[in-house]
Amino acid sequence: MRDRDGRGSGGRYSNGNNRGGRGRRGRQQNRNNSRRSGGGRPYRRGGGNSRDPRAAAHSGNKRERIAIESGHLVLIDQFMLANPQFAQKLQDTFDDAPEAKDGLIQQYGGTVVELTPGTYRIERDPYAFTIVIHPDGQQFDKEEISDAGNSCGHVYVDTRCLAMVDRELLDDSALLEKYQQLWFSGQEKACRDLLRDNGGAVRYGFQRFGDELGVHQLPDADVVCLWPDINQQEEVDASAVA
Repeated sequence: MRDRDGRGSGGRYSNGNNRGGRGRRGRQQNRNNSRRSGGGRPYRRGGGNSRDPRAAAHSGNKRERIAIESGHLVLIDQFMLANPQFAQKLQDTFDDAPEAKDGLIQQYGGTVVELTPGTYRIERDPYAFTIVIHPDGQQFDKEEISDAGNSCGHVYVDTRCLAMVDRELLDDSALLEKYQQLWFSGQEKACRDLLRDNGGAVRYGFQRFGDELGVHQLPDADVVCLWPDINQQEEVDASAVA
């Protein structure tokens, strides 16, 4: 069972930030845009919201890479890297064997997958509800996903964003302290950029209010597949129909 103590009384963010301030700023900005456009509807560049989710996912797929040096990939909710309790327990295991972190990562909703050291790409498909991690430069047949029968556990994503880092990165207490400072000052994008600058990657889940993703690995291959569990997939499909 996950340790949720670090999430605090403020919902998903332990500093109690429910993003209400951003909502007020957003509404004020809409009113300003409306006045500039001279009408009752907010002004939108380009004549409307033409954002294509598939195009956005493709752009992210081209950008994101993971550098694995230790041979172990950590998949965990982005907030947990800023969670003070998680950080403290990581420090407590500093002198222990690297494997000692695996149980702690699972306790906080993540999982660890063993992979050959190298650079990996992430293919996220918002329509198939899948995230596939595979070696950079290696062609991947999406039909192989159905063969990913080796379950590696689950990842619980409460903040919509999944962090993917080398396990050795968790030994860098200075980096995690900087990440924590950025997070609690409201600089979430800077947190994600910090991970990218240090060989990690981030990708969004599929549901606004969080995901429970099953983690699977292709037999005898360095390919990791994530998708919602069966019950959650049914909920996703039902909401899409509604």
